[in-house]
Order: sequence, then structure tokens, then C-alpha cells
Amino acid sequence: MKYHYQYVSPTSVRIELIPENNKETEQVNALTDQQTDHQKLSTLYQKGILQYKANALLTKIRFMNFPKVALCSHS
Repeated sequence: MKYHYQYVSPTSVRIELIPENNKETEQVNALTDQQTDHQKLSTLYQKGILQYKANALLTKIRFMNFPKVALCSHS
């Protein structure tokens, strides 16, 4: 999975999930259909925030375009 980042503030960033292959595309589409598997989504965004800023802790996810784009707060 690739991630696209847009700086918002010192404690928040906009993250877009970009699937790199069919398996990842199916995974994201399954999350769209279910809208209930918050643990998988949290894991994807936590991985993204760690690539953006090492040792960051994801504290809040606010979806802008479910499930691919979210405003993520971190500490």
C-alpha cells in the first residue's frame, strides 16, 4: 500500500490510501462494503502515520472520503 500525505498541522496530516495491486484494491473495496472493520482501517492508517513520522501514535481518524482518505491526528 502506498500513502499520499498532505501536511495540515503539527499534529495532523491528511492521508490517502493508494492500493498498489489487485489484492490491496480488493482489501480496500471490502472495507468500503463492510464499513464495520475499524481495526483493519486503523492498522492501515497507523502504518501510514509511522511512515510519515517515526514513533507517532495515531489518536484520531476523521474520514474525508471513506475509506481511502482521512484526516489523521497524531501525537
